Amino acid sequence: MRSSSDVRPSSESLTVAIRHPMWTWADSLERMLSPRRDIQVVTAHTADSWVRHAVVNKRVDVLLMHVDPPGTILHTELAELMAASPGLGVVAMSESRDQGLLRDAVRAGVRGWVEPTTALEHLVRVLHGVARGETWFPPALMSSVLDALLHEEALEDDSALCALSMREREVLACLVGGLSRQEIAVKLSISPHTIRTHINNLLRKLDVHTTLAAVSIARQAGLGAPVGMGDGRRTAEQTSA
Repeated sequence: MRSSSDVRPSSESLTVAIRHPMWTWADSLERMLSPRRDIQVVTAHTADSWVRHAVVNKRVDVLLMHVDPPGTILHTELAELMAASPGLGVVAMSESRDQGLLRDAVRAGVRGWVEPTTALEHLVRVLHGVARGETWFPPALMSSVLDALLHEEALEDDSALCALSMREREVLACLVGGLSRQEIAVKLSISPHTIRTHINNLLRKLDVHTTLAAVSIARQAGLGAPVGMGDGRRTAEQTSA
């Protein structure tokens, strides 16, 4: 098995570092990829330290790493490597379909996912694709991961709405419905000045600067307009001025 000190990367090939906890797999992947003219394996090892050395001290385009649910902390493992090499692409090899692991992988910066039984040609396509900045996940896995991430984003938006008072939520719902500030004041039987105060407060709590942005968050969180109102896109734009 070769270390990063044994190989001088070719300027015309994609440089790859391999990390797998099992020697037989690390060696097998290296032997499988090394004969190719478009791939240069700079290190293949079981130890993080060897891979870290290759990434920090040599030009590594893509890291091919094995991941597994038990004890996996991808953010911690990849943060230092990506800080040392901002352009580093990461491809995970795993037979796991654990949604939590997949979600964490995407958040940590993994942009490719292959199974251990994947064909060589597909693996090479994924490596080159990730090196170009593309995302390569099996469609069946990626759709469920995206659904989970979007659901979490909606929950985060909803948690932001929880910081609003009941009156601020009513005002925001009216904005979603397309009412102007004057119309909201009439509907809620309070002064325009008070409406302005409520809007300023909800913008601050939602950490946005316009009513359009606040309305967008409200819609994503599922906050609808009061019964009988439309979606208010035109009026919301006017009230953001």
